[in-house]
Amino acid sequence: MSGTPAPSPLACRAILFDLDGTLVDTSQDLWRALNFTIEKRGFPPLEHPQVRDFVGHGARSLLARSFWGKDASPPEPNQDPDFDAALQDFLVHYAAHLADHSRPFPQVMETLTQLRQQGFTLGVVTNKPLHLTQSLLDQLAMTHYFTAVVGGGSLPHYKPDPQPLWHALEIMRISPTLAVMVGDAHPDVAAARAAGCPVVAVSYGYNSGIPVQELDPDRIVEDFSHLLTQLVLAPEKGIPSP
Repeated sequence: MSGTPAPSPLACRAILFDLDGTLVDTSQDLWRALNFTIEKRGFPPLEHPQVRDFVGHGARSLLARSFWGKDASPPEPNQDPDFDAALQDFLVHYAAHLADHSRPFPQVMETLTQLRQQGFTLGVVTNKPLHLTQSLLDQLAMTHYFTAVVGGGSLPHYKPDPQPLWHALEIMRISPTLAVMVGDAHPDVAAARAAGCPVVAVSYGYNSGIPVQELDPDRIVEDFSHLLTQLVLAPEKGIPSP
């Protein structure tokens, strides 16, 4: 009795990666910075699994969820001085401890190396503030892999809006039809769908405790190295396939 055949690899020339929960396990350092911030204001500390479930929508959302629960939305900038002060405390503390415990997930570095060697152009699109994104990539010796890095504050828009993906692809000079997004959560899948890109979800990330199967991505990988069998380099436009 034969099983269902494996789907064909997705053909692309650019791969856009989410950062937290996809490339790097940042949850320990985020957890410590959040507890520093909320305990300073008299709130009880959070457990580490709670914080993993809050990651993925940017620093303001992360802090709002830590104060008021997973369904909380942050106030607009300059509308709540106390919240803005707490956010600044969090960002300063987090920046000082950005890579104390954060590390690439297993097989990330090896797989990025192979993808570059195969000819893929790589980028990062994250809701993490851009200066923290750049610093973390530098500290983990990952910056050289990426042609484009788009973070929170690069544009007025954040994932799940497609604009950050389009901006990265404009820098890379690659069409959305020749790109794939790789992420771990709803903002990644929704942004890819809106941008016109296929999307691969990793199963080990921070998707608010929801199985990534429920997001209905084009592919799911349980190990980062499995991207090597799920993606294939597309021919350049105008150059026929061998």
